[in-house]
Amino acid sequence: MRRFIFTNVERFQDENIKGKIEEIKDAFDRYLDSYPAKTSQTKHGIMGPVGKILQEIKKGKWDVEGLSGYAVNIHIHNPKTKGRISESARAALEEGIEKLLALIREESITAQDRILELVDYGLYYRRRKKSLAWLESVRREWIEFLKEKYDSIEDLSKAWGEKSKKGIQDFESIGYPSKRAYAEAKGQKKVDMGEFIKQAELTGYDLDDEEE
Repeated sequence: MRRFIFTNVERFQDENIKGKIEEIKDAFDRYLDSYPAKTSQTKHGIMGPVGKILQEIKKGKWDVEGLSGYAVNIHIHNPKTKGRISESARAALEEGIEKLLALIREESITAQDRILELVDYGLYYRRRKKSLAWLESVRREWIEFLKEKYDSIEDLSKAWGEKSKKGIQDFESIGYPSKRAYAEAKGQKKVDMGEFIKQAELTGYDLDDEEE
């Protein structure tokens, strides 16, 4: 008679540590609010130093100070940060690392991989939503800027030298005013974009190309 062999299969229960994972994502999210990657489309660009941290943890580099220093070095060498990181951003970064390391040390290898995966893709999704919302908010401000300057889409099309049927259909169809679009613009369109970009930069925006 054939005998059945029963084995204990370890199962990772996400619900048991869901709160801790959310705290980790919250800390990294606060840090990334200060990191200049709002126009990036790639996961690598959006996650910034946090993505590198998660990769290093998988390799077994589990020292809080070492990982924090590694991440800060990446941060300050991004030209857009101008070599600076705020104290609040640094503290949030260190908090995320400390809580993540404390959590995975309590779990098995299988569970550790699952935790890192949940933090990685959960945080990426959160940051991507923020990125899209930011791009749309800038686009809306650009549209409002043009509406204040031109009474109708026909006036705008005429000033820019674009025919409505082949160019802009309405104000809502106007895209995000990236620096790439500015470089390719001509005449009054370039003047308008230049004025808006200057205003945006004065209010703290750093308009850039949305990366492919």
